Amino acid sequence: MSKSYYIKKYSLEFLVVFLGILSSFGIDNYIKNTQKEDEKNTLLDELHLSIKEDIGQLEIVNGALEDCSNSINVLFEHSKKNTLNDSIIAFHISNVSAKAAISFFPQKGVYNQLINTNSFERIEDRQLRRKISDLYEHLEDRKNAADLKFDLFTESFDKALLDKLNYRVKIEELDNSVSINTIIYDYRIPKTLFEDPEFLGYLSNAEKRVFFYKELMKKYASSMNEISSYLESITSNNENE
Repeated sequence: MSKSYYIKKYSLEFLVVFLGILSSFGIDNYIKNTQKEDEKNTLLDELHLSIKEDIGQLEIVNGALEDCSNSINVLFEHSKKNTLNDSIIAFHISNVSAKAAISFFPQKGVYNQLINTNSFERIEDRQLRRKISDLYEHLEDRKNAADLKFDLFTESFDKALLDKLNYRVKIEELDNSVSINTIIYDYRIPKTLFEDPEFLGYLSNAEKRVFFYKELMKKYASSMNEISSYLESITSNNENE
């Protein structure tokens, strides 16, 4: 047989082997991409569930902050009209002390998984990526700074009250937690408490800090609801395809 025959034969065999390897790589890449896409979609579903749970937690935080704000208003009204008995005063002071210290802790585990598995970069909607990043990076930085200041203030507030009054509280135990709604007993409130500028100063400072934290929580609520709506629409579109 001629030399050209063998050249054609071996060239054809090489081409078949090359195309086989190439198609194998293509199939392998397709499978990997499909797996990564499935992983991303699974994590987005989990993120949606996590955000809905956080929205529920946020409602509890906002309720506590609202109670705290109401107690501050009641105490300021008493400082003008002197209408409350000592047990009510002790209750509202305890309410401010306990509920001004509440913090919001959104779940970040699924977001970290999105980052660590490179699934976050596979989210095609750039606006959704930006909103998720803002929620778990920018807003969290603002919240951490506010939490630190609030914790230091609450600690200072409690220490300032040590020499001014005393009361005991009965704390209700819950599953894996305790209730921040307490029963007050065995209290002593000095008659001059509402003439004390330091006490009134702490109350006005608490009022300001609660207000700003509530404003920050509004931004969290807006951000989480937007992302939840986005993820809801993505899930709906995937089901319709």
